[in-house]
Formats: sequence, structure tokens, C-alpha cells
Amino acid sequence: MVCPMKTGAIAVCCVIAVLQSFAQGPKAGPSLFSAVSPDGRNELRLEVGSGEMAYSILRKGKTLVEPTEISLVTREHGPMDGRGARPRATIGYVEGEVATPIYKKASVDLSANVTRVDFGKWAVVLHARNDGVAWRFETKYKGEITIFAENTRIAFPKGTELCRSVVGHFQTGFEQPAEIGPVASVPPGHPQIVILPFTATVPGAGVFSMTESNLLDYPGLNFYRRDGEPDFLRSWQAGVPSKFDVSRRMTNVQKRHHYLAKTKGTRVFPWRVFVIGDSPSDLVSSDAVYALAEPSRVADASWVKPGQVAWDWWHGFKITDVPGLKTGCNFETYREYVNFAAANGIAYIIMDEGWAETLDLDKPRADVNVPGVIAYAKEKGVDVILWAAWAQLMDREKRLRVFDRYGAMGAKGFKIDFMNRDDQLLERFLEETAADAAERKLVIMYHGIHKPTGLCRTYPNVLNYEGVYGLEQGHSIGGRKVVVSNDVNLVYTRMIAGAMDYTPGAMRNRAFNAPAFVKGRDPSACYGTRCHQLALFPIFEAPVQMLCDSPTQYRTAPECTAFITKVPTVWDETVGVAGEIGKYAAVARRKGATWWLGAITNWDAREIVLPTGFLVDGEWQVEAFEDAPDADVNAEHYVRRTFTVKAGEPLKVKLAPGGGFAASFTCAK
Repeated sequence: MVCPMKTGAIAVCCVIAVLQSFAQGPKAGPSLFSAVSPDGRNELRLEVGSGEMAYSILRKGKTLVEPTEISLVTREHGPMDGRGARPRATIGYVEGEVATPIYKKASVDLSANVTRVDFGKWAVVLHARNDGVAWRFETKYKGEITIFAENTRIAFPKGTELCRSVVGHFQTGFEQPAEIGPVASVPPGHPQIVILPFTATVPGAGVFSMTESNLLDYPGLNFYRRDGEPDFLRSWQAGVPSKFDVSRRMTNVQKRHHYLAKTKGTRVFPWRVFVIGDSPSDLVSSDAVYALAEPSRVADASWVKPGQVAWDWWHGFKITDVPGLKTGCNFETYREYVNFAAANGIAYIIMDEGWAETLDLDKPRADVNVPGVIAYAKEKGVDVILWAAWAQLMDREKRLRVFDRYGAMGAKGFKIDFMNRDDQLLERFLEETAADAAERKLVIMYHGIHKPTGLCRTYPNVLNYEGVYGLEQGHSIGGRKVVVSNDVNLVYTRMIAGAMDYTPGAMRNRAFNAPAFVKGRDPSACYGTRCHQLALFPIFEAPVQMLCDSPTQYRTAPECTAFITKVPTVWDETVGVAGEIGKYAAVARRKGATWWLGAITNWDAREIVLPTGFLVDGEWQVEAFEDAPDADVNAEHYVRRTFTVKAGEPLKVKLAPGGGFAASFTCAK
């Protein structure tokens, strides 16, 4: 029997056509410009009149964002706010597909309708796709301009509920669990920063997740709520640093300029992206951030290799089942990570903090023997990624020296940590470092950083971003309970922006009322069930997906290890299957002829019915890992079973508190 697959020709192209151009006459009153998605469901409007111009968003004719004023303010040319202007509008469309070998899909549909509202030296571009809408400013000024302010705001319909994360400072790792509530529940005033993405549920109208794309040479977008404005968020962005100190690990900004950016007068600004759907699950398959990013600047990226990675930091180098091994940050221990990776088909190991003296990348420790580890790994068919603190790579001369030195040894890339900012200088660093690494065929993982903004399209060697409240939280004290519930919300918030350096795979799993954890004696652990951890591998997107636990722990669970090490890290299709914000999530992904499915719940046990419409006609063999009947007490207990299912036949799944379900589907012969 042959199971048919969904296929189609991929046109690796982009066609942009201009259809119509018209201008507002000298005596015209307020004008309304619009871009509507090809399927007619999403509409982005821009109203220009005697007052400040305002945008609004509709889904099937119902309002998702109320008319909200926007403007961009420069020192040299004043505000770009449309007051008294007579803009000319050009209407066109984008079509075509682009192949995406390192992504959650094999290709991305670029189809969109576009309206460019031109004010002479500047313009606002409206972009409407079937999965969302976006707008941005464009300028055509000579020389350099100084951006004093960007007034990007959002007026929500009454009753809107937000799933959002709030941090307390611009010097942040952008790691905070999400909270759910009305817009008015956002703590008012500075320094309460609502970071992107956040997701809004508008009663009777739909769901949207707000983020940004093509963030280049410009500060990241964040929001705050002013007291007395219960349904309104205002933009808030970090100014350019004017004074900071540099430690071995990071930079600490002490003072900032009163402007956001000094930049080229002729340029495009970042897209303000609204991913739209009727339900939260609709958001999962969106490609808006990727599609709107600048195309690849790397002529040939065939050398970029995704894959899983064995990692040392989370469990503190504790390999305890190798006779005679003095475990720690040393050559002998790293050799065992290589052996584990080779035995399980894992592409990489990461050498995290500790391989260099006092974090100085020019001073590798002799007892670690980095060249020896890399050479041994190469013999075993395993590649090595080196961790680095951002402060050690800020200076470009040193960065190139480090890249050249370790690239010549055979290292395949760097995990760069502790950036903890999103101002213009940091964004320049991300772009320049990605380019420097690409020239040397090195992959990059950005850790201690904000959400991704499409740079992985522009530089395909950028494989991961952190900016997520992940499994690193509380590992040495047995985990944090809030992580379990937040995992569900990540599917509908942070993951909408792109890949996550979440670091799943804990094999020490704890129920909600687990006994007290003895820090320093017990191995690192997490809350939630074993199946919750297994399900994160098909659910969470990461071209380089870490296995956070020790080889020792994985060897005690060979069935689970065999399952997770087979899960791909890049995909041909991605589908949101079912879910509710704050309650549960289910995601299916296909690689080749095999589908993978993950489902997780918060701390409420539940029985859910999962549709299998993602499967095409035929019968499918299922390997499933399910929470055991007593998983609410012993979170490491699970049941593995195999069975067959027909395409379209619903699956009934029982999830323990903090539980999960993980499965693969292969064509039944």
C-alpha cells in the first residue's frame, strides 16, 4: 500500500506586480486605503485625513484592531504622520514560493496583496496575506536620519484578552512566563514592558499574534500600557546606548540617548506583523515573519546543517555511569558526550561555559583540549558548537580572530549568550555577526536574546534564538511549576515568531506534589510528565534542538531516547491540530513520509479528541507514548503502544496533570 502525500511544484521565485496607481486630489477629504488578503478574509486599512493617520485591521469584516494613530518622528524632517498630505497609492501583488530547507516547512507561499501609500519622501506599505497582515514605513531621504520616536500603538476592541509576557527593564533576557487577562490587566506605566510576540483573543472576531519582521539596524518593538487606558497599548523602544560598562559576560547599559536610531535616510523599516486566525491553532502554521524578511544574502547555504545536539550545562556535566570517569568540564567528559551523540545519531555537541579561562575565547583551557575534542568528534561523525559570552565577541577584530581560529580547528559554529538587549547597536551586532560567520561557514545560535525576527531567512546560518522561558528555569532545584503551564502558551505566543532555544528532554520528571528536591544531591529535574517532555520535540520548533539531560539519564530510558532522537528538527509541513490558550496545545509536523504529533496540557488533567485531518488517505502505523494511569503521582511513568489509525479518524487522548502525548505516524504496509 502506498500512502499518498500532499505535494506540489515549488516555484522558487517572487513576482511583484503593480496593478494600479491613484492619487488623492488637492481638495480631497480623508482617504481610506486598504490591502485585502488573497482569500478576502484579512484586511489592513490606513486612513489619512486632517489628523494623524491611523491603521485598523479586520477579519471577515469584524474588527481585530480599532483605528489607531501611527507616526515616525525624525529630527531632520519632523513627523511622518500624514497630516495635510495628499498621498498617492499604488496597488499590486506578490506571488510565488520560496524553498525553505531549514524551516518548519519545505516551502513558503509569498502570496499577498500590497498597497503602497506614498507621501513623497516617505511611504507606508500595507501587506495582506492569508495568514496575517503587516505594515511598515519606508523613507527616501538623502544622507542619515535620526529617529526620535516611533508611535506604533494598538487599540483593542473591548473584551479583548491578551496572552502576554512582561519584563521590568530593557536590560533583559526576554524570559518571563506569559499571563492571560484583559488588556487592563497589564501593569501600567514604565518599566512594565510587554514584549513581543503577544496574542490577543477578540471575542466574536478572531485571534491575532503581534510581532515584527526584518528587524535590521533598528531597535526592537515593545509596548506598555498607560494608566487610564484599559484597551490601549503604546510602543516603547530602547534608545541607543551612550554609556555602558563591559564585563567578561555582557554589557550593562548605564545611559541611553534620547533617540532610537541613527540610520540611512533611504531604507525600509521593520514590518509590524499581525498573524491572524479564527482559532489559536491557526496561528501555528503562519509563515508571515519568514515571508516578510529580507531574502537570503548567502549565495549557497547547502553547508548549513540542522540537527539535534547533546548539551552539558543543564545537568552540570553529570555523567555517572562511565567507570573511572572524573566527570566535569574536561576532555574525558566531552569525549563521552561525543560517544553518546555518535551512538544515537545526534549531529552536534555543545561545549558550553567553562572551556575557556575566565570566558576569554583566546584562552582555551588545556585540560579541556578543544582541538582534541573537535578532532575526536570528527572521527565519530559529530560536529562541535562552542559557547561564547557576547562581551567576548563585540569587538569585530577579536570576533574574526576567534571565528578563524576555531573554524580552522573544525568547530562548526558558536552559541552566543547574554546579549540581553534589543537596541539598535545590538541589532547591528546580530546582523554583522551572522554575516561574518556565514563567510566562514559557521552556524550561529543566539541565546540570551529577544524573539527571532526573520534573520534566519536573511542569514540561514542563524539556526536558533532563545528569548523564551524554557527548561533552563529551576533545573537545579527540581524545576519550576509555572514552566508546565507556560509551555502551552509558548505555542501561541513566542513560537509564532520562530525557532526557540527551549532545551527540552528532561528524564527526571516530577508531579505537581512531588517530594522536596535536594539541590546538589539529586540530578537536575523538571516538573510535568515524561510524555510532556517527549511531546515538546515535535511541538517546539528548533533547527538545532538540544537534548538537555545527561547521557546517563538517557541510557536509563532507552525507549524514550530512541523516540526523541528520531524526531527531525526541520520539516516539510507544520499544522496546528487543536488547542486553547492557557489550557492545551497539539501540533503535527511532517518530514518526508512520516508525521509526528505532540500534545501537552497545563496542570489540569484532560481528555481530548485530536483530529487527524493532517494525514492523507490511507492507514497509518502509530507509535505513541502516553501518560500512564498513575502519571499524576509518578510523572516518569508512561505507556508505549503501537496501533493503526485511518486518515481522518479522531484520536482520543488522556493527559495527566502536566502531561503529554507524543506519536509518530508511518504508512501502514
